[in-house]
Amino acid sequence: MPGTPRKSTPRTAPAQTPEPAVERFNILDVLANDGGEPQPITLFGVDADVRRSYTGEEAAKFHAYIATNELINALDLITDGSGQAIWDAVMGAKLDATRTATILNKVISLSELSEGELVPLSPPSAARMAGAVLTQALDAGSTGTSAKPSEASTGEIVDA
Repeated sequence: MPGTPRKSTPRTAPAQTPEPAVERFNILDVLANDGGEPQPITLFGVDADVRRSYTGEEAAKFHAYIATNELINALDLITDGSGQAIWDAVMGAKLDATRTATILNKVISLSELSEGELVPLSPPSAARMAGAVLTQALDAGSTGTSAKPSEASTGEIVDA
Protein backbone atom coordinates (compact mmCIF):
# COMPACT_ATOMS: atom_id res chain seq x y z
CA MET A 1 0.00 0.00 0.00
CA PRO A 2 1.29 3.39 -0.87
CA GLY A 3 2.01 5.71 2.08
CA THR A 4 2.28 2.84 4.55
CA PRO A 5 5.79 2.62 5.96
CA ARG A 6 7.57 -0.61 5.38
CA LYS A 7 8.53 -2.76 8.31
CA SER A 8 12.17 -2.42 7.32
CA THR A 9 12.05 1.38 7.52
CA PRO A 10 14.00 2.47 10.62
CA ARG A 11 11.98 4.29 13.21
CA THR A 12 13.29 7.43 14.74
CA ALA A 13 13.56 7.42 18.50
CA PRO A 14 11.63 10.06 20.34
CA ALA A 15 13.80 12.96 21.43
CA GLN A 16 15.01 12.54 25.02
CA THR A 17 15.84 15.46 27.21
CA PRO A 18 18.95 14.88 29.29
CA GLU A 19 18.49 14.60 33.04
CA PRO A 20 19.62 17.78 34.79
CA ALA A 21 22.90 17.35 36.69
CA VAL A 22 22.33 16.84 40.39
CA GLU A 23 24.62 18.83 42.62
CA ARG A 24 25.68 16.53 45.42
CA PHE A 25 27.09 17.55 48.79
CA ASN A 26 30.40 15.84 49.56
CA ILE A 27 29.90 14.62 53.13
CA LEU A 28 33.66 14.67 53.74
CA ASP A 29 33.46 18.46 53.54
CA VAL A 30 32.32 18.41 57.18
CA LEU A 31 35.88 17.35 58.08
CA ALA A 32 37.50 20.17 56.10
CA ASN A 33 39.34 22.80 58.09
CA ASP A 34 40.40 26.31 57.13
CA GLY A 35 42.66 27.34 59.99
CA GLY A 36 44.63 29.92 58.07
CA GLU A 37 48.27 30.16 57.18
CA PRO A 38 50.75 27.41 58.16
CA GLN A 39 52.49 27.70 61.54
CA PRO A 40 56.32 27.69 61.22
CA ILE A 41 58.00 25.47 63.83
CA THR A 42 61.46 24.25 64.71
CA LEU A 43 62.20 21.04 66.57
CA PHE A 44 65.73 19.87 67.39
CA GLY A 45 67.04 21.82 64.40
CA VAL A 46 64.33 20.64 62.00
CA ASP A 47 62.35 23.51 60.49
CA ALA A 48 58.87 22.80 59.18
CA ASP A 49 55.55 24.47 58.52
CA VAL A 50 52.48 22.90 60.13
CA ARG A 51 49.52 23.29 57.79
CA ARG A 52 46.22 24.46 59.23
CA SER A 53 43.94 24.20 56.19
CA TYR A 54 42.78 20.83 54.84
CA THR A 55 40.22 19.40 52.47
CA GLY A 56 37.80 16.86 53.86
CA GLU A 57 39.71 14.07 52.08
CA GLU A 58 43.01 15.20 53.66
CA ALA A 59 41.43 15.37 57.10
CA ALA A 60 39.98 11.88 56.69
CA LYS A 61 43.38 10.56 55.61
CA PHE A 62 45.02 12.22 58.65
CA HIS A 63 42.54 10.63 61.05
CA ALA A 64 43.04 7.24 59.36
CA TYR A 65 46.81 7.56 59.85
CA ILE A 66 46.36 8.41 63.52
CA ALA A 67 43.88 5.55 64.02
CA THR A 68 46.36 3.05 62.55
CA ASN A 69 49.40 4.52 64.36
CA GLU A 70 51.01 5.69 61.12
CA LEU A 71 52.43 8.75 62.86
CA ILE A 72 55.13 9.49 60.30
CA ASN A 73 52.52 9.59 57.52
CA ALA A 74 50.28 11.80 59.66
CA LEU A 75 53.21 14.15 60.35
CA ASP A 76 54.07 14.14 56.64
CA LEU A 77 50.55 15.20 55.75
CA ILE A 78 50.36 18.09 58.20
CA THR A 79 53.91 19.34 57.49
CA ASP A 80 54.00 18.85 53.69
CA GLY A 81 56.61 16.10 53.83
CA SER A 82 58.69 16.87 56.94
CA GLY A 83 57.24 13.98 58.95
CA GLN A 84 60.25 11.66 58.72
CA ALA A 85 62.68 14.46 59.67
CA ILE A 86 60.52 15.40 62.67
CA TRP A 87 60.21 11.76 63.70
CA ASP A 88 63.98 11.19 63.39
CA ALA A 89 64.69 14.33 65.45
CA VAL A 90 62.33 13.26 68.23
CA MET A 91 63.64 9.69 68.27
CA GLY A 92 67.24 10.95 68.19
CA ALA A 93 66.62 13.01 71.31
CA LYS A 94 66.08 9.78 73.31
CA LEU A 95 63.29 11.31 75.39
CA ASP A 96 61.00 9.20 77.52
CA ALA A 97 57.61 8.25 76.09
CA THR A 98 55.72 10.95 78.01
CA ARG A 99 57.94 13.81 76.71
CA THR A 100 57.86 12.35 73.19
CA ALA A 101 54.05 12.22 73.25
CA THR A 102 53.94 15.81 74.56
CA ILE A 103 56.08 17.05 71.66
CA LEU A 104 54.16 15.12 68.99
CA ASN A 105 50.83 16.23 70.51
CA LYS A 106 51.92 19.86 70.22
CA VAL A 107 52.84 19.46 66.55
CA ILE A 108 49.53 17.71 65.85
CA SER A 109 47.49 20.25 67.85
CA LEU A 110 48.99 23.09 65.77
CA SER A 111 47.40 21.44 62.71
CA GLU A 112 43.96 22.02 64.28
CA LEU A 113 42.87 18.57 63.07
CA SER A 114 43.01 16.58 66.28
CA GLU A 115 40.69 16.83 69.24
CA GLY A 116 42.37 14.04 71.22
CA GLU A 117 45.93 13.32 72.20
CA LEU A 118 48.45 10.59 71.62
CA VAL A 119 49.33 8.79 74.80
CA PRO A 120 52.58 7.07 75.69
CA LEU A 121 52.56 3.30 75.46
CA SER A 122 50.83 2.14 78.64
CA PRO A 123 51.26 -1.24 80.36
CA PRO A 124 47.94 -2.64 78.98
CA SER A 125 49.01 -1.57 75.47
CA ALA A 126 52.48 -2.96 76.03
CA ALA A 127 51.01 -6.34 77.00
CA ARG A 128 49.28 -6.55 73.62
CA MET A 129 52.62 -5.90 71.90
CA ALA A 130 54.40 -8.78 73.66
CA GLY A 131 57.03 -10.22 71.37
CA ALA A 132 57.34 -7.08 69.22
CA VAL A 133 60.90 -6.33 68.19
CA LEU A 134 62.18 -2.88 69.20
CA THR A 135 62.91 -1.82 65.61
CA GLN A 136 59.45 -2.96 64.52
CA ALA A 137 57.86 -0.80 67.19
CA LEU A 138 59.88 2.24 66.13
CA ASP A 139 59.26 1.61 62.43
CA ALA A 140 55.54 1.34 63.16
CA GLY A 141 55.57 4.77 64.77
CA SER A 142 55.36 3.71 68.41
CA THR A 143 56.25 6.60 70.69
CA GLY A 144 57.46 4.48 73.57
CA THR A 145 59.60 1.43 74.07
CA SER A 146 61.13 -0.35 76.99
CA ALA A 147 64.61 -1.73 77.47
CA LYS A 148 63.02 -4.63 79.41
CA PRO A 149 62.25 -7.62 77.14
CA SER A 150 58.61 -8.59 76.73
CA GLU A 151 57.26 -11.93 77.83
CA ALA A 152 56.61 -14.40 75.05
CA SER A 153 53.11 -14.15 73.65
CA THR A 154 50.80 -17.12 74.07
CA GLY A 155 48.72 -15.95 71.12
CA GLU A 156 45.74 -15.67 73.47
CA ILE A 157 43.30 -12.78 73.06
CA VAL A 158 42.69 -10.94 76.30
CA ASP A 159 39.56 -8.86 76.83
CA ALA A 160 40.41 -5.44 78.22
